[in-house]
Amino acid sequence: MMASCRGRWLLAGVLWFPPLSVVSGAEGVEVIDPGSLEQRLQRIERIVEGQGLSELLSQMTQLEANVRRLQGESEELRHEMDNLKRQQRELYVDLDQRLQKLNTSRESLSPVVPAETADEVAEEVLVDSGEQAYQVALGLLKEGHYEEAIAAFDQFLQQYPDSRYRPNAQYWLGEARYMLGDFNDAVGTFQALVEQYPESAKVPDAMLKQGLAYYELAQWEQAKAQFQAVMTRYPASTASRLAEERLEKMKREDHP
Repeated sequence: MMASCRGRWLLAGVLWFPPLSVVSGAEGVEVIDPGSLEQRLQRIERIVEGQGLSELLSQMTQLEANVRRLQGESEELRHEMDNLKRQQRELYVDLDQRLQKLNTSRESLSPVVPAETADEVAEEVLVDSGEQAYQVALGLLKEGHYEEAIAAFDQFLQQYPDSRYRPNAQYWLGEARYMLGDFNDAVGTFQALVEQYPESAKVPDAMLKQGLAYYELAQWEQAKAQFQAVMTRYPASTASRLAEERLEKMKREDHP
């Protein structure tokens, strides 16, 4: 018991006082009251072991747990977004391939070409269609190699100015730029499709993607106008339904 008290006195002296010498009262030196030191030491212990410090440690532990939880949720959201982008890309590519097969089937049902012009038509298709180059670029897009796909589509458009695949190539060029986050370039690419190939089946989708690009750029007025244009010009299309859904989302988000 005495050793414990001496230890506490020594700790108190180190923390609060210069070294002390206790001399008998007869020599005229002030004697420090041990009871006072004990009280001061107890106050220090209460501060160190008090409820405030415990609460602070508990709050820090809770904050660390919250940070770990938020980091986990962020990773899950990023994974879900990547999956959605991949599914969207696969959906677009699959739709394009189905349209190409449908066009091929229609062409196979077209009237028989006269014998005297058959060789000329075959030569024109061989020279101008560029189907193989188009499919290579489309494959790069499907695999997520967007920069390579952009280069391939650009080369295709320069090399095959009369190809029947040009409207689709123009559309997928805009899609690749959109997927890379180059939204301004994507808007211009889709606009070129709308202006150069107004009869293309890709025009409604191109206009829709323009609106989505404006949305990503936070250009709310342009996005709203583009979605409304899709609904007005192509009311029965899938693009019109998607445009309407995005307009409703903008209303819920209180965008002007």
